[in-house]
Amino acid sequence: MELNDYVGKPCRSKTAYEFLPKKLTKLNLEKLKEKLEKKATIEVNSKLLIIMKLNNHTISLFPSGRILVRGERDENKAKQTAQEIIKIIKKQ
Repeated sequence: MELNDYVGKPCRSKTAYEFLPKKLTKLNLEKLKEKLEKKATIEVNSKLLIIMKLNNHTISLFPSGRILVRGERDENKAKQTAQEIIKIIKKQ
């Protein structure tokens, strides 16, 4: 799974970017949590989503593979952060 497997778009808030997988995806957040903890600070961990801090951004990761990068207006920086999360997902 790579960044080009996702569709990225700005959120209505204009300080966040949303990345949606092009294909149906089902992530096991429990398994991913341990890997994510090595790179990010986990703030919320549930079956519905993981909220974490990485690169001064707040990121929400959903079982559907949806990634929400908050606190960023620059699309390229949001993409870089999303790519870091996708690399971790890819190793699952």
